[in-house]
Amino acid sequence: MEVLLHEGRLLSAAGHDVEQFTVSAAEDAGVSALNAGAKAIWNRDATGELDGWINRFRPDVVHVHTPFPLMSPAVFRMAHRRGVPTVTTLHSYRYSCVTGTCSRGGRPCEDCVGSTLKLAGVKNRCYHDSLAGSAALTASLVLHRSLGTFHRHVDRYLALTEFSRRLLIRDGFPAERIVVKPNSVVDPGILPGPKVGQRRVVFAGRLLEVKGVRTLLDAWRQVPGDMKLVIAGDGPLRPLVEERARQDGTIEYVGWLDEDDVLMEMAHAEAVLVPSEWYEALPLVILRSLSVGTPVVVTDLENLCHDVEADEAGWSFTMGDPAALARRLTELSADPGLARSRRTKARCSYEARYTTSVDLQRLEAIYHDVSVQRRVLDIS
Repeated sequence: MEVLLHEGRLLSAAGHDVEQFTVSAAEDAGVSALNAGAKAIWNRDATGELDGWINRFRPDVVHVHTPFPLMSPAVFRMAHRRGVPTVTTLHSYRYSCVTGTCSRGGRPCEDCVGSTLKLAGVKNRCYHDSLAGSAALTASLVLHRSLGTFHRHVDRYLALTEFSRRLLIRDGFPAERIVVKPNSVVDPGILPGPKVGQRRVVFAGRLLEVKGVRTLLDAWRQVPGDMKLVIAGDGPLRPLVEERARQDGTIEYVGWLDEDDVLMEMAHAEAVLVPSEWYEALPLVILRSLSVGTPVVVTDLENLCHDVEADEAGWSFTMGDPAALARRLTELSADPGLARSRRTKARCSYEARYTTSVDLQRLEAIYHDVSVQRRVLDIS
């Protein structure tokens, strides 16, 4: 939802007419896993509402940020029937995995990637540990593949990283319809950097196992020196974080912060830590850190580390390995100039890849391409 609103504001500010058609998330709507899965197969209410919306607004493009689970991929078919090109952003891996994370048991999982029936997701009850819900969502993926929804009725898939693009291709999606289009964040301007005598690294995000929080806490026990670990966020692992903070005076838990406060914490840090243990699709925390010129320490999962390492905007370590993360943090602790030497490159990475102006140009080019392509097909 955050990216949907952000891109809507970008387009509106550039003079485009934008309207947003949304349905509530399954959790917010109080829908059970089974009912959510059933709606993911074919939501007649959503397609009917979209039909009326197209009649009234007459859009040039329909951009679907996520049809799963409640909207259903049937919305692509409706837009296509009305002659409107469709674009969808791959915020997760829902087209290949019923959970959307390509993760199981705290580790990356590709059992369903490249599989036509994707029965592993049902067998392992991957969707909210529900057999019926997993079966229904799997049925949605299988049905819409067999009907050609994903191959003929979606004009462009917007992958956030090259890794995400290649994964979708390995799962059988048409390569010519998948383009890499990262997200963006608003330029915060010049913020004060690390304060003299206050050395710190920052983690900001949901306190979940797949975010690598436990790995981070275990690694921190092995880091000597005078740096402080600041943790901002909330989630199921909050009690563990609070306990470690009580035991270790070099850990400061600051709770959930608003965006401005998070940016200030990042600006004051020597590095921002992103120890995710799933194929997280370019988390905004990386973009925000780079925007304030703070380098990042990420896991060696390709979708996280590729551009960071290419731009020399940070460092990587072996995913899920506390000792490897501890070694990286020890290097930073031992050499105060190391993080300082990457700050300019971090900011340059942001300016080259993740500014709103770059994002707008990419969006406009994609919309133009699919609109022209649809007009050519209509004429022919």
